[in-house]
Amino acid sequence: MKRMWAVLILLLLTVTTSVLGIIHTRRVTSQMEQTVSMAKDAMEHDDRDKGLSLSQKAVKDWRDEHHILCLYMVHSRLEAIDQTLTALPELCQDEETKDFFSECDRGIMQIDYLNESEIPNLDNIF
Repeated sequence: MKRMWAVLILLLLTVTTSVLGIIHTRRVTSQMEQTVSMAKDAMEHDDRDKGLSLSQKAVKDWRDEHHILCLYMVHSRLEAIDQTLTALPELCQDEETKDFFSECDRGIMQIDYLNESEIPNLDNIF
């Protein structure tokens, strides 16, 4: 009987940890997609200062969340997003904005893919 309780407690801890990971992933990806999209919109409206500050905010926010995401996600995906986001402030200062827009779109797609690939649903299970 004690073994059954131990298994039940371990199962409950596993499910709770998984649910918290899903909630955290959704919150972070939503926040990051919004920040990068706002930076792109600012640059589309020729507001370089706002685009730069939002790009820097995206990098800071990502670095703040990165160590937690590393606990339960594939590191190579996280590093790819890190590299993309890190390039945004520098690209924001260039005269050519097409590279900035391209990296914003790339970052948004990577973040969206991270959310889709880590959330358990029928497509990911089967």
